Amino acid sequence: MVVRSLKNIFLKSYFDYDSPFDLFKFHPQLRICLMLNGIFFNNPESPLRFIFPVLSGTVSLIAASLEAIFIYHGVTVKDYSFATECFCYFIILTLIPLIYTSMILNRKKIMDLLNSMNRDFLYICSLGSKYRSTFLEGQLLIWRLYLAWFMYIVSIDLTYLGTTIAILMYQSLFATQTENIVRPLMFPLWLPEDDPYRTPNYEIFMFWEIVLMLIVIQTICSYVYLLFHILLHHYYLMSMIIFDCEVLFVGLDESVVRLPKHDPRRMGVQTILNSRMRRIVKWHNLVFQSIEAVSSIFGPPLVYQVMFSSVPISLMAYQVADSLDHGKLNVTFAMLGIAICLQLWIPCYLGTLIRNKAFSVGDAMWSSGWHETPLGRLLRADITLVIMRSQLPVSIKFTGLPNLELETFSSIMSTSYSYFTLLRQYTGNNKT
Repeated sequence: MVVRSLKNIFLKSYFDYDSPFDLFKFHPQLRICLMLNGIFFNNPESPLRFIFPVLSGTVSLIAASLEAIFIYHGVTVKDYSFATECFCYFIILTLIPLIYTSMILNRKKIMDLLNSMNRDFLYICSLGSKYRSTFLEGQLLIWRLYLAWFMYIVSIDLTYLGTTIAILMYQSLFATQTENIVRPLMFPLWLPEDDPYRTPNYEIFMFWEIVLMLIVIQTICSYVYLLFHILLHHYYLMSMIIFDCEVLFVGLDESVVRLPKHDPRRMGVQTILNSRMRRIVKWHNLVFQSIEAVSSIFGPPLVYQVMFSSVPISLMAYQVADSLDHGKLNVTFAMLGIAICLQLWIPCYLGTLIRNKAFSVGDAMWSSGWHETPLGRLLRADITLVIMRSQLPVSIKFTGLPNLELETFSSIMSTSYSYFTLLRQYTGNNKT
């Protein structure tokens, strides 16, 4: 019964597709994610929207400052495993306030973008079955990807928490008083003049580490989800443009081309052609405007990811390799390393996907049959403009940010491997 319920949620089998619904009813997680990031729908000017982002950002900055102290201590005592782990957490924690700041400062752009997406959603769902079914399949894929991403992020945090609880239970049930045991924390700590593992320090730090885990879950998960939701929405919107290109001249009387310009029959066909071309141009321009808005909203966090992701990726790989050298596998760090790679790979992959899809719009217009029908003469200038416009790459751009594509991801991973190799050589030389 539980498995069946989870399957129904994943496949959205319970959803009533026959009743009227909009973007926010199909994706209720959108409002929740935005609300937690300080963007309210019912009362957008409420000062309450700042409470959670300010508190979460402040806690993250304090934790990042402590991690910087831990890094210095680890390097000083040459405990490189401790230092590298703290540095990874430092990179993650400093991203949190940057995400909150970008979301709050660009909340009007986000609202305009989502309202535009909602209008697209309602309009496409009112079209024929070919448009509606393809578009809703894409929306269902977005829903499944959200659930998969959310469950993976939660599983990482549960692994951290579960490992800590398991060690605590072992110490409570099986460890003897003669054993030199130290109660574990999820993230390593150090204090200059005190022991962080004694009571009540241990309980206080454990509480705040759980709070930080929850903050990271909702912030990183929401940020990556909103990014790929918006990008995939416009990817499927370009599929609708391609459908329109395929039927641009379908069902129209070609003989009207030989009639006088002001003949009612010719004017009627011209009106239909103009209406079809107007929708293509409107959606095409909307894709360019929306990707530009995405670049403006998410540009700062993306720049931060591209600039610094290579460092934590290499450090996490070092932690996993170091644990394997001692005959163990650091599962939590391996999962965290995969998550760091994924949060960078997702926008890079979607950037490449959208770039290629945008070029496909030009190909679809070229293959629309304009050269096989005399009706093509009625739209020659419009077709030329759309083909020329489609040659411009649709990509996420921001100051200091290269085009976000798979080539960028490949370059970052190559840099990460170089850092990893250097770190292994350096620590190996110090050990010898």
